[in-house]
This record gives sequence, structure tokens and C-alpha cells, in this order.
Amino acid sequence: MFKLALLSLALAGVATASEVKITAIYNPNCGCCHKYFQLLESKGYKIERKTVSQNQLYEAKNKLGVPVDKRSCHTMVVNGKFIEGHVPIEGIEKLLESKNAKGVFSPHGTLSGWGREESTYELIR
Repeated sequence: MFKLALLSLALAGVATASEVKITAIYNPNCGCCHKYFQLLESKGYKIERKTVSQNQLYEAKNKLGVPVDKRSCHTMVVNGKFIEGHVPIEGIEKLLESKNAKGVFSPHGTLSGWGREESTYELIR
């Protein structure tokens, strides 16, 4: 019974995908972004889309502290932290669990062009 109570307490602090709202800041002319957002939505995430100019997108990246060498065609924000690139769900979950990461990054690869998650990610501290 004690172990069950501890497990319940541990899980109480973990949000499910349906409870997580992600704001996507992007240029509306990018097709792979739309597909990636749809992929996240199919997995239960709520995506609020904000179309911006290229300059506004760069300003948002600067404000969030996205490293220049890690930038992609869109930036997503969740709980004040950034998601850059087509980060796999595992990477988003690790970011949400982390107390000291300011973002997560996934390098652009062959899967990104099709709007799919990449297989690797890096937490940015």
C-alpha cells in the first residue's frame, strides 16, 4: 500500500500530453512544420499556432535563448521552455520533467522534411 501511495504522488506531478499546451511560432510557408504539429496533435498535445514574420521568429528565438547553431524553421514554447526542431515525444517529455533544462533540440534530418519526429534530441541547459 505504501509503494502505491508513493507511486501516486510521483505521478501526480507528471502532466499527460492532453494537459500540455504548446505554442508553435513559425512562418506559415513551411510545410514540414504543419505536418509535425499534426503529428504532435495526433499524440494528444494541444498546439496553438502563431504565424509570424521571419524577424519576429528570430526575436522569439533570441528571447528564449535558443543557441544560434541549434535553430530550426520553427520554435515551440511550453512552460517557458523551447522546443526546437522535430523533437521526438521522448525529448519533449524529458524537457517537461527537467527542472534545469531551458529547451530541447533535435537536428534537422531526413525525417523532418516529411514532418516526422527525428530520432535524436539534446536537452539544452
